[in-house]
Amino acid sequence: MPSCLVARHHVYRTIISPRDLSIQLSVLHNAKKSRLFVTGYRRNPSRCTRACSSSAQTSKDSPGSKAYSSKREVLAPLDKISAFLPRALPGSTTDGGIQSSQLWSELLSEVDAELCSPSGVHQSARVVVCGTDKWAGSYELITALLENPFTTDDAYSDILRNRWKNQSAYLTIDHRSSTSLINDSLAIPAPWLQQYPFPIQLTEIPFLSSHPSLPKTLLKGDVLILLFNPLTTPLPTLISNAQHILQRQNTILVLTASSASGHALDYISKELAAANCTPGKIISVDPIRALQAVSALKSDPSSPAVIQKYQDNFMGSRISLLGDVLAGMFELKDSSRTSSSLLLTIRTRSALTQMRSALYAGARSVSQARAAIDRVFIGASELQSQVEEVRARTDREVLVESGIDEALLRGLKEMKALLESLTWLKMIWRVDEIDSLVSSALDRRWCRELENQLILQTGRLTSTQASLTSSTFSQLAKLASPSSSPAFHSPILDNHLRQLTHSPTYALTPDALTRPIQVRRSQITKYTTIRLHRDAQNTVLGAFGGMFGGAGVGWWLAFGENALSIGAGSEAGTALGAGALVAVASIRWAVGKWERAKKKWVEDADRVGEGLKRDLKVTLERAIEKNVAVVPIAAYVGLRELAGKQQEEIDLIRDDLVSMQGDVEALETTRPS
Repeated sequence: MPSCLVARHHVYRTIISPRDLSIQLSVLHNAKKSRLFVTGYRRNPSRCTRACSSSAQTSKDSPGSKAYSSKREVLAPLDKISAFLPRALPGSTTDGGIQSSQLWSELLSEVDAELCSPSGVHQSARVVVCGTDKWAGSYELITALLENPFTTDDAYSDILRNRWKNQSAYLTIDHRSSTSLINDSLAIPAPWLQQYPFPIQLTEIPFLSSHPSLPKTLLKGDVLILLFNPLTTPLPTLISNAQHILQRQNTILVLTASSASGHALDYISKELAAANCTPGKIISVDPIRALQAVSALKSDPSSPAVIQKYQDNFMGSRISLLGDVLAGMFELKDSSRTSSSLLLTIRTRSALTQMRSALYAGARSVSQARAAIDRVFIGASELQSQVEEVRARTDREVLVESGIDEALLRGLKEMKALLESLTWLKMIWRVDEIDSLVSSALDRRWCRELENQLILQTGRLTSTQASLTSSTFSQLAKLASPSSSPAFHSPILDNHLRQLTHSPTYALTPDALTRPIQVRRSQITKYTTIRLHRDAQNTVLGAFGGMFGGAGVGWWLAFGENALSIGAGSEAGTALGAGALVAVASIRWAVGKWERAKKKWVEDADRVGEGLKRDLKVTLERAIEKNVAVVPIAAYVGLRELAGKQQEEIDLIRDDLVSMQGDVEALETTRPS
């Protein structure tokens, strides 16, 4: 014990010796500002007593009363946000819970309990220290802050430096009169924990991903010190892994690289601001050098060389700056305020920070939901584009490349040649076979090649149908993939689409495109050809009737007893000529009627051909809509309907979110300091 006092006296004497006064006064000044931990500085009990006694005499306009009023103002939006979060956030997530309504509901419930509890229940300010990786220096920083080179307790340094021997997740460090490590709690009489008007409770986390339950522990602190080594963690990785932390005003980002300069801090600040990350403070500290300084002093506290080395390393580590930043975070400018009032202010500020972070998580979730809805609309548009591409391609392949016009022209030409070969003289011998003769030729020659070509195109459309269906389900699987955060999946829509693929009308039959040809051919057979057959019979009857009538007229003129009778046996040639004239006229009439009937048949067949082209176009469109693209069409219609409904819900949630963010900003603006 005496040697320790002598060593401590020697340290003080060395620091204020005239030999190094220009340097040592600066060190001592910085040490006093930060309540230098190696000198065993403790907060003044008399000061605390006076502050507590004076707080009992404060008026209703005192800072404590203002803090209490601010606490009451915070509770109303706190309850509102707690009820709102299940609408904006999923119940559980795969990102460690940051976007989970359960996490934020638990945090806000704890905040509400703390604000509603008596002021004496929570007597410590909570500081969480975490590294971005295991090389960030969180262990060195905590050890340098809590180490006491002048302690006579041999277990102090041993327990402090070996505290992580059997730990895995995190460690809670509180000030106690004796040193002990039980489970995940370290009790230690470290002066640094008592340097402010209220005790400090440290929570040490080795690095961000050391345990899956850490998000809640990270976010519970009144102040979070995040250590970042840019040599081992790239800045984009930091932003990706800790964006939710870097957007909180109670976060202190500490660069632990020994060569970090002001330019590096400016660059990191700009990059973080560009990523919408604005931590409360960004500083540069070298915890390894600070620990080396403390370790050197602990090894030989009476050596002037060791003390000089300690001073150089301590100043070079810039660790005293951390104490100043923490004091600013705790708003310790007003020395007249009591510790309970300060803690209430810290709790109120932490509540506002938690509410802002919860709303940010909700805003991020809403943004992700909007992005998912946009992806759904994009996916629906891609499916529609594929369908439209198939429409355009099949119009060209089926209606143009199949040669419909040429097939109709060729078929009509062949039928016309057949009818032209069927002269009246040939027709009269087959007058009862005209319908069967023309119908048989119609079946063999009219659009038969076109029918075969359309059957071939139907097979190609079947392949296109399978491709579109596969693409549709691939698009739905892509939207429902866990990598698409949040995933978009509708079992009802998926079941409906699969029912369509198994419906009887889904498959394309060989006659799917040829039905119009069959219908139009039947139309020509049933109406136009039958009329031609009747006209043929009428002409034959008319011709023979005329011939017999001419013979009767001749006989009547030659032998009849009437005024026109020429006389018996007289001018028989004239009577014969008159009869022959009537017979020839009837034959001429019959030939003309037959030619007109054939011409009318050709004209009717040509009109039916024009109608066939329209029918084929309509049939193709119907086949695409009802068969080939029935699945993608139902998919993009269903996706747009579902996405539209979700978009309306998201818009309502966003409006409520904006309103609550305005309430929190108003509280932060009017919050007493």
